[in-house]
Amino acid sequence: MENIKELQNKCKNLSILYVEDDEKVKLQTSKVLNIYFDKILLASDGKKAIDIFNNEKIDIIFTDVNMPKMDGISMIKLIREKNLNIPIVVFSAYDNTEYLLKTIEYGIDGYILKPFKLNQIQSVIEKIIKKLDSFSVQCNTINLIDNFIWDNNTYSLHKDSKHIKLTKNETRLFKLLGSSKNILFSSEDIELEYLMITIMIIKE
Repeated sequence: MENIKELQNKCKNLSILYVEDDEKVKLQTSKVLNIYFDKILLASDGKKAIDIFNNEKIDIIFTDVNMPKMDGISMIKLIREKNLNIPIVVFSAYDNTEYLLKTIEYGIDGYILKPFKLNQIQSVIEKIIKKLDSFSVQCNTINLIDNFIWDNNTYSLHKDSKHIKLTKNETRLFKLLGSSKNILFSSEDIELEYLMITIMIIKE
């Protein structure tokens, strides 16, 4: 287990969303999470959490399962439809196999039973930080079909070590898709974005 100071340094610039309907539990757990994270956004149900997720930059999600308006499982399902990579940790008071299997299906990064211990949370956070570090490295380049590679650092396209020249609007489209690697785009989204970029180029 890492030194807590080292872990705090790695976590301090991350923004987390914590979802819990029990105010007492929310207060207690927030204090524990605040040991590691400076910015914690709170929600009391899945519906409110989705609103925050859609409007704020969130790096990690911690959530309860049983909540009013929208439960944690339904919330995770909706988030995974938009973002496949954001780390999600579930807190649950129930050792329920059905809940556990559902959350595994949606690719959670931790399932912690209440009441939890500090070392359990720290262990999960360490695992998540390693995942985020690894994902950050992977995001610098994106492997495409037919051996094409998009470089997010230089905003350039390559194939077999050769640079591929792009038009200005093609480069802008690659920048959009490259900066949103963890978001799923429909073909309609891409066509609309390409159209908007083309209009911008014409106006210039």
